[in-house]
Amino acid sequence: MTISPQRRGTAAVTRSADAFLTAPGTAVLTTLRPDGTPHLTPVRFTWDRAAGLARVLTVETTRKVRNVLAARAARVALCQVDGARWVTLEGVARVTGDPDRVAEGVRRYVERYWSGPPNPPGRVVVEIEVDRVLSLNC
Repeated sequence: MTISPQRRGTAAVTRSADAFLTAPGTAVLTTLRPDGTPHLTPVRFTWDRAAGLARVLTVETTRKVRNVLAARAARVALCQVDGARWVTLEGVARVTGDPDRVAEGVRRYVERYWSGPPNPPGRVVVEIEVDRVLSLNC
């Protein structure tokens, strides 16, 4: 297992892990409910290596968004698995409905998945500032 070195809020990602995170795939996003129990949700996401951000497009009324909003400096984990290979991205999440940030999430989604995401009312983006990366066989 590889654990990235941490430096000033950023995390190093190997080339093979970066390729794994940018190929079409899904992951499980883990947030914590207000009572401290984990909430796990399968999601599509994008990885922005230059910014150290993972982005998840969703709707403002979802449990995952409510969990992030309920916690000050909410830490989350996003884990993508393919057989015996996996990468987990950990960091602090924030939710924004800012049109420019949502548009950037959409642009990256289309780039990764070759089609547009759903566009429901109340769409927001959860941005995860990644500060720890764990991986196996990547």
